[in-house]
Amino acid sequence: MTMKPFADDTASSAIGDLAAENGQEAVTLSGSLQITRDKHGLKQAKALKSLAEAICAELEAADLPDRISQESSPGEEVANPFA
Repeated sequence: MTMKPFADDTASSAIGDLAAENGQEAVTLSGSLQITRDKHGLKQAKALKSLAEAICAELEAADLPDRISQESSPGEEVANPFA
């Protein structure tokens, strides 16, 4: 993982099928990750740990509000073409 969490660069990366999408206000994780009991699983576990530690470091270094609003802005209303 080479992305800097919460950077305004909309970078994304993946560990197996687990995608991490970067944003200024949030890092979104989606997908799944199977960590197997082998060298490949250890490599994936370390990558996940590295990502979690980077996210925590960025959050700990910031002056954080109690909670941010994550409501999406409403999209433009389009007329129903079937009406």
